[in-house]
Amino acid sequence: MENDNKLDLLTKKIYEEGIEKAQQDAHDILDKAQLEAQNIIDEANAKAKAIVDKANNEAASLKQKTETEISMSVKQSVAALKQQITNLISNSIAADMSTAAFKDEDFVRELMSKIIEKWNAEGNLDLNVIMNQKEKEEFEKYLTAKHKNLLNNNLTLVSNDNQKDGFVIQPKDGSYKITFSEKIFEEFFNTYIKEYSKKLLFS
Repeated sequence: MENDNKLDLLTKKIYEEGIEKAQQDAHDILDKAQLEAQNIIDEANAKAKAIVDKANNEAASLKQKTETEISMSVKQSVAALKQQITNLISNSIAADMSTAAFKDEDFVRELMSKIIEKWNAEGNLDLNVIMNQKEKEEFEKYLTAKHKNLLNNNLTLVSNDNQKDGFVIQPKDGSYKITFSEKIFEEFFNTYIKEYSKKLLFS
């Protein structure tokens, strides 16, 4: 009888230890799984953050680069417009002076004679050498009058052959202003933005 009791106690003890060990193993497995799951989540979050940070940095870099390129394009387009206006006016005045020389305007004919007389073989031309101070002042007055005459008559600059209209320079409040439509400026500015757009899209 006593042996039966001992056997029961031993069996019970083994059973309880087995249950306890199984529970501990299950607990350890669960803890390990939870830890691994948390590590996976943390790693996924870190990767997601890295992707977002990279995308934000690239977007910021592209934005800055785009703004810089657009600013440069604006400066180039304004510089080109100024140059075209200068060329248009100077060419018109030069053509007008040539016409005037053949119409026997004394001042222009005299200027042309001096230029021809003092022109050297290299083609160098310095008005400071050709004219004395008084003649230079008269020449500057002449040019100023020609500039005013052109600008006071709504001078129009067409930047390409396909444009029907263009930039119009007209007098206003004792000075001059350039007027143009949105379409005209868009066509003009488009020339200077095309190259950057091509580089941005295809390079």
